[in-house]
Amino acid sequence: MKAKIFLLLLLFGTTFQLAAQEETETKKSYFKFGPKVGLDLNTNLNNLPSGTQLSDELKGNYQFGAFMQFGKRLYFQPEFMYAVINTTDEQDEQVALEYYKVPVHIGVKFFDIGLLSLHVSGGAIFTHKGGDAFSFGKDKINYQIGAGVDVFDFITTDLRYTLKKGVSLADQINDFTTNGGTINITVGLKL
Repeated sequence: MKAKIFLLLLLFGTTFQLAAQEETETKKSYFKFGPKVGLDLNTNLNNLPSGTQLSDELKGNYQFGAFMQFGKRLYFQPEFMYAVINTTDEQDEQVALEYYKVPVHIGVKFFDIGLLSLHVSGGAIFTHKGGDAFSFGKDKINYQIGAGVDVFDFITTDLRYTLKKGVSLADQINDFTTNGGTINITVGLKL
């Protein structure tokens, strides 16, 4: 398992190095990286969890990892996250599932006043369940859309929605209030 993680990190390191913007005489390249933490929530706007339900959903549901960002206004942002999600199995028992997630997003900052900036992003996310044999296929790739806020160009926050496979975007928007979906919330530090 460690060898697979090492190979993934090596692959991403090489990809990031090739994608980095070179410094020109008039414009310096913009590169940031840092740690990121967060969680996934399964939402249903008609039946939002509250109190104990919300506490139970948050307990043991976390993710952490790192990200890199290339470009200031229009940017490329790959990430590597380790996630644990508590759920119930077929016997109605609590189990903790481990996942390795690799989101690769392209984003745009559309409001930047130095102190605060807003951004939107979207891209693919590769998800591998821990303990399974490593494979790379269409079944492991989903897509996300999201928005976020950067404070002092040091703290970055993201709120992302993972799209459902085989469902049109219009149907997902209509279906969101009744069936919800997976919302991803993260906070990171840009170094």
